Amino acid sequence: MSVRALAPTPFPMGGGESFLRCCMGNGQAIGVRTSQMRKLKQALGRVIIPRLPLNRRTFEILRFEVGCIVQRVHNTVNPRYHARLRRLRQLRGLSVNLGSGGTGLPGWINIDARPHHADIYIAYDMRRSLPFENGRVKRIFAEHVIEHIDFRDDIPRVFREFHRVLEPGGTVRIIVPDVARFISAYVHGSREEFAALSWNLETLPSDIYTPLHIVNHLFHQNGEHLFGWDFETMEFALKRAGFTDIRKQSFRVSVDPVLAIDQAHHAPYSLVVEAIKEGGGGPPASST
Repeated sequence: MSVRALAPTPFPMGGGESFLRCCMGNGQAIGVRTSQMRKLKQALGRVIIPRLPLNRRTFEILRFEVGCIVQRVHNTVNPRYHARLRRLRQLRGLSVNLGSGGTGLPGWINIDARPHHADIYIAYDMRRSLPFENGRVKRIFAEHVIEHIDFRDDIPRVFREFHRVLEPGGTVRIIVPDVARFISAYVHGSREEFAALSWNLETLPSDIYTPLHIVNHLFHQNGEHLFGWDFETMEFALKRAGFTDIRKQSFRVSVDPVLAIDQAHHAPYSLVVEAIKEGGGGPPASST
């Protein structure tokens, strides 16, 4: 069992945890069907995509965006979705896991754009808004999802939503690839720095050829990554959204112990930043 599954995750307002269990009780069956459907789609993709008049990256972007549109339409006409949303908006002190994609946390509100995993509580495109009333969320965990969001068009709205839904003193923990360290390793030509980032230059993957290719992969990752982050840029974007208390943190070090649940395999190459909404008295500093 992972450390994330063992983390303390009390659900607010008595009955909330049983409410989640009720809503997700058929998760195992959903997971089996989802896995079977994914394998079928992958098999079809290997046959169809090479025959299309566009490259794989363009196809993947179109598929994701069309999928998000279809999901929004489905949500609009789905009574169960609206019932769940009404219940969600009544709760306070929520723990929210954004971009959970197969790493859902028990007792948390796990959100992803598409319902591909059984542990997702609600399928919702976080680029548009967040489905919570003002000041109802105690903590937000966003691990390796923010780099998948467009900086110019979507990040300002997403970060403003973080600030809106957090209660005073609430914390958002953001974990992204640390671009500054990769660039440093490249500029210095340092095998040791690359090794500290979990890249062995002697045994690169078959589709990665040079140190600069590693840096490029960090920025685009086959079209999935849309922006590279360092602390200065993250601090700027969070301040622009209204946060004033912004801290660079270390692996599993947090102002809120419940948020210290980073996945270990991300630790070597990650930048960890927390922003605390003003007005809650402020937790003690524990940043590096």
